[in-house]
Amino acid sequence: MRRGDPRESIDIGIGIVGFFSFAFLIVTAATELTGGDALGWALTVLGLLVLLGLLLLWRRRVGERAHMRSGNEVG
Repeated sequence: MRRGDPRESIDIGIGIVGFFSFAFLIVTAATELTGGDALGWALTVLGLLVLLGLLLLWRRRVGERAHMRSGNEVG
């Protein structure tokens, strides 16, 4: 198995979490509009959005580390 860029795995995670965040947001909105109990759905969306934010931060830090390691410093 070829070892690729570590950012690739993070990008896949961002895509998966982003997709499910959007899907659960639609479910939450539909549940709220139909008068159902949407608290659990809303908390799930909140958790997924926090996870998405953490993944984005991790992606940025890994990218900066790779940039520094390659010797392409600017400034």
